[in-house]
Formats: sequence, C-alpha cells, structure tokens
Amino acid sequence: MTDHTHADLAHKGDPSLDRLLFFSDGVFAIAITLLAIELHVPHGWDGTAATLLREGWPMLAAFVLSFGVVGIFWNTHRRLFLGMERFTMGVFVLNLAVLAGIALMPFATVLMYSPPVTPETFAIYLGLVSAIGLFNGMTYGYAAFVADVVRPRLHPMRRLSVMLMQTLMPGACCGASLALFSNTPVWITGGLALIAVGLTAFIIWTKRRYA
Repeated sequence: MTDHTHADLAHKGDPSLDRLLFFSDGVFAIAITLLAIELHVPHGWDGTAATLLREGWPMLAAFVLSFGVVGIFWNTHRRLFLGMERFTMGVFVLNLAVLAGIALMPFATVLMYSPPVTPETFAIYLGLVSAIGLFNGMTYGYAAFVADVVRPRLHPMRRLSVMLMQTLMPGACCGASLALFSNTPVWITGGLALIAVGLTAFIIWTKRRYA
C-alpha cells in the first residue's frame, strides 16, 4: 500500500481542505498525548512493578483501550480525507463534531479508573465512542452521498457498507472490550461481537459483489 503524507494532498488545490486536515490531526495528536499525561502513580505505591500492575492495571488498561480507539479513529479519518476532493461546509461541521468527541476521550478515560466506578461510567464511555462513530459515519455519508466529493465514486452499496462500518463498528468493538473492566452480561458482549462480525461480512460481500 502506498504511503501518503500531507504533501500528497497539495495537488487537490483546496487550501481549506488542507487546513481542515492539519487542524484535525492536531486535535488527534493532543488527545492521544493527554491520555498519557493523565496517568499517575497509584496511591501508596511501594516502588515494585508487581504493585504497580496490581494497583494500576485499570488505569493502564483504560489507557491502552483509549489509545487504540483514538488511533483507529485517526486512521479512519485519514482514509476518508485522502479520497476527498474539496472542502464543504457540511463536512466541516460534522468533522467538528467528531473532533469534539475525540477531545473528550482523555476525560472519559479518567472516569474509567477514578472511584466510584459504576456501570454508568462504562455507559458514558461507550456512549462517547458510539457518538464519535456516528458523526464519523455521518461525515462520510454526507461527503459520499450528498456532497459527492469522495473519489473514487463507489457503488452505492459499497458506500453504504463503509458508512455503516464507520458508524457502528467502533461502538460494537469498544462495547465488547469493556468486558475487561466489568462483569458485562454475556448476551451484551455476544450481541456486540455478532454486530462486528456481521458488519465485517457485509463489507466483504459488497467488495466482492460490487467491485
């Protein structure tokens, strides 16, 4: 796969689109850095690695989960904008909503290991990730179906599969991952896993059927 850089976007001839991408990358970079800044030494740590892991594992696990979530969203964002031809106000507004959610990820991550940790804590975190996925999918949907600024122009079924993947997959995968932090009922994690598998199968089918 060919690597792409910001310089690759210069040929588009739309400075507004380039500036939107630079701004978005800055938000992603700051958010993923703040995840590490929020890490702290557990209270009463005796200086041993065993105690650090035993007392700090919820904090470290939350960091790893959120680092992966932000990284995946950034990669999705990168791929979307590599195919975008020009700046539109609709994409700008929806992209701001995505960035607002990304900026809240460090705060939501702290909630995951700051007492009291309750089921509502995980619901807040999952809700934020799902909201980011929703706005991310809406950004692609608007760019591909309404503004028609995404190239190459794929078959409508393929565009639909990409939009559904971007909208539903983050929440489904994240929800299943939260089983590491709480005693989530099997029917919930199993249902979310089935959604993830179904989405993957759907996008593979559309690629083969409408290539």
